[in-house]
Amino acid sequence: MGSREDRRGRNEALFREVNEQIAELGERHRASRLEIVCECSNVACSEPISIFVSEYEDARSDPLTFIVRVGHVDPSVERSVTQHRDHVLVQKLGDAAVAAIATDPR
Repeated sequence: MGSREDRRGRNEALFREVNEQIAELGERHRASRLEIVCECSNVACSEPISIFVSEYEDARSDPLTFIVRVGHVDPSVERSVTQHRDHVLVQKLGDAAVAAIATDPR
């Protein structure tokens, strides 16, 4: 069994995988925006985030970057990189970063 941060990182990776499937559908339909789910560490969270496809792709270019709702940043496992009106790009730290890299779908 891994550390708390590792487990949380793996939970967040599940949300990232769901969003990858949403992005794939958006690409097929040539969407300019996606309605993704928050990639925070709260497994009960399923809050939507509307994001431009280009911004989503920028976030996915780094396996440590996740997209969370404003107010969902957990400084024990991540640091804020860029804040937008309703979401924040965060980078994972420590064991959560190791889990993020290990589960990167790209």
